[in-house]
Amino acid sequence: MKKIILSLIVALGLVGCVPSAQLTDKPTVVVSFYILEEFTKRIVGDSVTIINLMPNGGDAHDFELSVTDRKTIEDADHVLILGNDFEHWVDDIYTDPLNTERVLVVGQNVETISDPLVNQVDPHLWLSLRNAITLMETIKDYFSDAYPALADQFETNFNAAKAAFEALDQEYVSALSQRVRDEFVTNHAAFGYLAKDYGLVMIPIMGLEPDAEPDAQTLAIMIDTVKVYGIPYILYEDVTDSAVAEVIAEATGAKTGILQPIESLTAQQVADGEDYLSIMRQNLEWLTKAVTE
Repeated sequence: MKKIILSLIVALGLVGCVPSAQLTDKPTVVVSFYILEEFTKRIVGDSVTIINLMPNGGDAHDFELSVTDRKTIEDADHVLILGNDFEHWVDDIYTDPLNTERVLVVGQNVETISDPLVNQVDPHLWLSLRNAITLMETIKDYFSDAYPALADQFETNFNAAKAAFEALDQEYVSALSQRVRDEFVTNHAAFGYLAKDYGLVMIPIMGLEPDAEPDAQTLAIMIDTVKVYGIPYILYEDVTDSAVAEVIAEATGAKTGILQPIESLTAQQVADGEDYLSIMRQNLEWLTKAVTE
């Protein structure tokens, strides 16, 4: 409680009431994976300390909390999760995260879609630039309520991020308007929200789990589908094995390419200064090839 009070004093700008040594005692925000880290940074800047539970190159589908992670969550001033069953560990900690103090379910304001093959909500909300803006607005509203003295700055930061995301959205609209087909094939059904934004049809080799392997019948159906639609590229995720995509490509004469789900960044991507927007631009390049060639 003392930590929260001191953080609020700093946020309110009452620096004369706090010794200078305590000005660095920022609120601690724990986020469940990379996207929430980046989106939170875009809104609150350096006014908080952000701890991302997901290691570089980590896979959210397989992530399990360590004892240290649980202690980090317990000690945090704020905990941000996506929701929609993306974080499988949440039920072990929270009975009702939507109504738990200091927990923000960032995806609560996004209209979800489901994978009809498994009747499961698709949690990959952030792969739509338009959804991403909604996620950032939810973060902005939450921290503006928590620290009203910084609300104007959060609003300014949000508007700047929104403009950048809308500009890239228009790049997608322009590039994809030149398409000769609506269909694209990917190994993982993670791109439904992106497809919905631009009127595309995602044909996934497998469902929402990226490491699932197709059986022989599924593989044969996919090969026939690629031939029927004249699909020029089989798109797979950078963090998964490309073997299945290569088998289909070899059988059909297609090429392979990459669509990145951006659940985490590799150490190399961090070193190269990559972020959500730069990777979404790379996704646009591959997607454009897949529907225009």
